[in-house]
Amino acid sequence: MSSSASRKRANPPTSQTRSLGRTSQASTGSVSKHVQTEARPKGTLPRQLQRAGRRRGVSSWRAYRWWLVGATLILIGAIVGLFLFLSYQNLTTHTNASRSATDPQVMNNLALINDSQFSKVGTGDLSNPLRVIADRPMLRGSGSKPEFFYWGAEFCPYCAAERWPVVVALSRFGTFSQLPETTSSDTDAYPNTATFTFHGSAYQSNYLDFAPVELEDREGHPLEGPTVTQQQIISSLNPDGSIPFLDIANLYLVRGQSFDPGILTGLSQRDIALQLTDPGTPVAKNILGVANYLTAAICVATEDQPASVCKTSYIQFIEKQLPRSPYAPTPAPSASLPSDLPTTALGLIAPLPIVRRPQ
Repeated sequence: MSSSASRKRANPPTSQTRSLGRTSQASTGSVSKHVQTEARPKGTLPRQLQRAGRRRGVSSWRAYRWWLVGATLILIGAIVGLFLFLSYQNLTTHTNASRSATDPQVMNNLALINDSQFSKVGTGDLSNPLRVIADRPMLRGSGSKPEFFYWGAEFCPYCAAERWPVVVALSRFGTFSQLPETTSSDTDAYPNTATFTFHGSAYQSNYLDFAPVELEDREGHPLEGPTVTQQQIISSLNPDGSIPFLDIANLYLVRGQSFDPGILTGLSQRDIALQLTDPGTPVAKNILGVANYLTAAICVATEDQPASVCKTSYIQFIEKQLPRSPYAPTPAPSASLPSDLPTTALGLIAPLPIVRRPQ
């Protein structure tokens, strides 16, 4: 009995053993968790918080990265814009530096050229630079008047020389309110020939329309382009694009130089204008001689108007020597002003009107 009882005490029932085992495991687990918890270094966050922190860090980096890319693009755009602006400013400054207002003294000297001096020069013993255009109707401009079309460029020394007789001739039919001065290219033939430019000019006439095109400036930079009608004129009458080129109402044309630009070498614009007042100088004989030819051609287009210019004996003499296009108008008989009425290169000197005081 005693041995049996002792065995029972030594070996408790199975259910109790299992209960004790579960209690022991639970205790062991809690101890393990406690140990793990106690094993985490101080100052660290749980894994869930760490993951959330990492996600916030990635989002912040992505936002910073896109902000950095945007700021870089804005900076690049600002640099490019600044470069383009400075380039435009340099081009504008350079272009304006090569073109300026004409010296008033030059215009005053041109105004001193009178009819007597034109008459003394006549043709200047120059060959006729005009070629007749006989196969097309008369050209009229935006004002429905005969059109004088000029095609050239500021760098061109031959255009520089040709502008002088063009300005003188046109000034007999109207007025330039703006006429900048410039020089031809310093790297071409006859470098730095003093002249005018029709880029930025303004001309008004009761008798004809003036349509100038200056293709490029003296450095070869583009300035202006022709209209569709002007391009058709160039393609048909000047297919090789020669400059200078003049079309006077589709009745006469001038292609290339009319006189030697070498006579202007070393002369300033003021020097040239001053020599024009003396018909005995080579400058006056060449420039005024070509201007008289151009004047006669314009008179054909305007039906000899104004009479103070077109009815002078020397212009009538040149006009009668010109071949005529079948499309050229026939001047109608009209009362003309006396041929000896004083004129200048800048137009007719009209008598002052009589001013009456009110009674």
